[in-house]
Amino acid sequence: MKSESSNKELQDTILRYLGYPPEAPVGEDILQRIDRAVEEVEKLSSFHYLYAHFTEPLDFMRHNAAYMEYLSGAEGFLLCATTLGAQVDRHLKRLELTDMAYAIVFDATCSACLEYKADEYERALPYPDKGFRFCPGYGGTSLDDSRDIVLRLRADRIGITFLDSGLMVPLKSMAGIVKLEGESRKSCEGCVARTGCVFRERGTRCYSSKV
Repeated sequence: MKSESSNKELQDTILRYLGYPPEAPVGEDILQRIDRAVEEVEKLSSFHYLYAHFTEPLDFMRHNAAYMEYLSGAEGFLLCATTLGAQVDRHLKRLELTDMAYAIVFDATCSACLEYKADEYERALPYPDKGFRFCPGYGGTSLDDSRDIVLRLRADRIGITFLDSGLMVPLKSMAGIVKLEGESRKSCEGCVARTGCVFRERGTRCYSSKV
């Protein structure tokens, strides 16, 4: 069972995905929908996480300044891929046909739970000095780079594949890079995506200060 502080952290992340500014009042109906969604995600999801350790930048990283800036000073990095599984996708599609208002809350909850579970998993990895998780699409990088990560990790083993359109499936999946060194704790100042960040515009952050 999650602690009260963990529950609050997850709830805050869900509200952030829903677009609520920090400390904004939230209706009881929304909070009840969030509680219901968290329970359903816990029941339906099948969380999996793969990673591999590398010491030298890969080709797709070398040709993008944002990756090289992120990896500056690193002793190595992890490639990672993680998913909540296909069942939450199927449930979300059903909700979009029957209850769109709740589907929006469920969608945000899935995204927040994937982020929360990935952070929790990464904290337990045997690497003491880890940076924030950098995902393709941040800081002017290409979402297509996710395919390189998924293929290198053979993440089809945990069910992650791509449609012909380039869309990663299951939808509630994520691929990224985790820098291994002590200086890059999560911060806005150290983020290559800080310019034009929608979270900074709202006066919030895309991460928990506890990580």
